[in-house]
Amino acid sequence: LKEADAIVNQHLFDHQLTRKISQVGLSHSTLFNCPMVCISLQVPVVLVPVDVEASEGQATTKRCIAIRTFLTSDFMTGRPAVPGQELPEEVLNSMVTQIQKLEGVSRVMFDLTAKPPGTTEWE
Repeated sequence: LKEADAIVNQHLFDHQLTRKISQVGLSHSTLFNCPMVCISLQVPVVLVPVDVEASEGQATTKRCIAIRTFLTSDFMTGRPAVPGQELPEEVLNSMVTQIQKLEGVSRVMFDLTAKPPGTTEWE
């Protein structure tokens, strides 16, 4: 999990995707009162105790890794960072390729859950 998290965070830092100044999704009245809002990209990386490659009843040590990228300005609510829009597809593909090379990884999943109903901690 630590290695997968490090891969994801390194990609975010390398491509300057962790924080940006944005007006995306704001209404005209909000823009009038506050023209620039800091949007942060939060990315929980979660170890899921499922091996999609294992046969039923087969003992396994492989797990899935889930990545949930979402944008937030208040850390109470957020919306998914969509691949090809806020998150370049080549960055996501590189993350997935590197994570899949880690020992014990069965599959990498991308979670597009907003907050709410999702939580930062993937509870």
